[in-house]
Amino acid sequence: MTDSELIEGILRHDRRALVHMVETYREKVIKAAFYFVGNMQEAEDLSQDIFIEIMNSAGRFRQAASVSTWIYRITVNKSLNRVRQNRRKDLFRWLGDNPQRNPEIKDQTEPFVIPQDLEESERRGIIDRAIKSLPENQRIAFILHKFDGMPYREISSVMNVSLSSVESLIHRAKLNLQRRLAPHFQEYVKK
Repeated sequence: MTDSELIEGILRHDRRALVHMVETYREKVIKAAFYFVGNMQEAEDLSQDIFIEIMNSAGRFRQAASVSTWIYRITVNKSLNRVRQNRRKDLFRWLGDNPQRNPEIKDQTEPFVIPQDLEESERRGIIDRAIKSLPENQRIAFILHKFDGMPYREISSVMNVSLSSVESLIHRAKLNLQRRLAPHFQEYVKK
């Protein structure tokens, strides 16, 4: 099915086109969303919202880019919106649950759970926090390239920036990550 046939089918709510879209892009959408939200269940839930957004906005699809690029753009935008919503929820939860801010709440410590492989889990957490601390455009470009394997040209289309901007964003993301991760991973630093 071509891109234009797919869009026309989505606009007509053709079951075959909708099934084709979901079968073709489901894994890619979930994978991309996961790298932004960091939780598989949330990424799967978010993918449903993304496909609904795709169906609702199919009439606005410009044929300047491929359908896959357009779907990635929607995925990135919805994922970033979810991350922002989660940050706000976490802030309000913190303000409401913080015993120093709310004296009615007693010390509510969660039970300590030891991960299967504590060291690997700790390393993964350090890397995840370093990636999440990157400026937004660097983080988007880095995730799309390193985790989704997307070529620079397609990233430039998804992010609606020039190819040289993508190259610069990824280069700066790597430098920032090296600087942030070096203290934690001394055994990998060249001497």
